[in-house]
Amino acid sequence: MARTIQGDVKHRILAAAEERLWHYGFRKTTIDEIAADAGVGKGTVYLYFDSKEDIALAIMGQFKMASIERLETIARNSELTPIEKLTRMLMTPILASHDICGQSLGAQEMIVALRPHFKSRLKPFMEQEIALIAEVIEQGIEERVFAVEDTMQYARSMKYMLYAFLPHYAIIEDRDELCVELERAVEIIVRGIRR
Repeated sequence: MARTIQGDVKHRILAAAEERLWHYGFRKTTIDEIAADAGVGKGTVYLYFDSKEDIALAIMGQFKMASIERLETIARNSELTPIEKLTRMLMTPILASHDICGQSLGAQEMIVALRPHFKSRLKPFMEQEIALIAEVIEQGIEERVFAVEDTMQYARSMKYMLYAFLPHYAIIEDRDELCVELERAVEIIVRGIRR
C-alpha cells in the first residue's frame, strides 16, 4: 500500500512538472511551483528528486521509455520486412521528438538545459534502442537482406548518424521537409547494409 501511495505522489510530481515545464519553460519553473501544482510540500518533492534537473531528466526518461516501447512494437511486427522495420525504427524517435518540441518551446529549452546530463542519464535508454536495432539487423542477415559483420556497431553508428535531425540540432524546421530529408537519410543508411 505504501508503495502505491509513493508511486502516486511521484507520478503527481512528474505530471505537474511536465505541464509546468512545457508551458513556462525550464528556467522559469521552480521546485516551489511544481510542489504547489502537485499538491505536495517542497520537502516531499526533494524526497523523490534531487533537483529540478533530476525531475526534468525523469520526464525525459519517461519519453525515452515510451519511445522504446514503440520501437519494440515495430521490431516484433511480423508483417513488416526487416527493411521496413529498420526504416521505421530509425525515423520514429526523431519524429516523436520533433512533435513534442513543436508543441512546446519549453521542451526545446529543457533539452538545451539538460544536454550536459544526457550521457549519464539517458545512455541506458540509448543502449536499449541500439540493441533493438541490432536485433532487426540480425533478422535481416538471417533473411539474407542485410550484410553486416558487427550488428551492434552498425546499429550504434546508425543512431549517431541521425543525431543531426534531432531537435535543437536540426536546421530544418518545417515538419514536412524534415520528413522528406529524414527519409532520404534513412534510405541511404539502410541501403548501405543491404546485400
